[in-house]
Amino acid sequence: MSSEQVTATMRTEELERVEPAAPDPLAKITLTPRGFIAVLATLALLVGLLLALLPVHVAGPDPASPAAVSCGNTVGGAETDSIAEGLDSPDRPTVVAYVAMCERAIGDRVLFSWPMFFLGGLTIIALGVVRRQSASPEF
Repeated sequence: MSSEQVTATMRTEELERVEPAAPDPLAKITLTPRGFIAVLATLALLVGLLLALLPVHVAGPDPASPAAVSCGNTVGGAETDSIAEGLDSPDRPTVVAYVAMCERAIGDRVLFSWPMFFLGGLTIIALGVVRRQSASPEF
């Protein structure tokens, strides 16, 4: 590379400005970035709430007759009475093992449901608090 400057030897001319013939038809149905974020935040809020409130199930003890044992949800935690009913008169060590299994399953559900719920809610609040940029600034 050389350090010499290159200059144009031909005359340059200004091009004509081209105006669009018609407005973009997709502009009427396309979401703005703010609207898209609002839709995603609402979905995260609803999915997080559903995951938090729907009951968690684990597999039953007998593989020959597949059944699910209801553990409870992320709000109430593992319900020992419900677990014992789902096992059909088990002994104490079996109930203790299933309570531990249910607590792990509920803990895994909490890792996804509560962050989705709170981040969705915080994003909706932030969208309501933060001002929108106006098209023309007023001084």
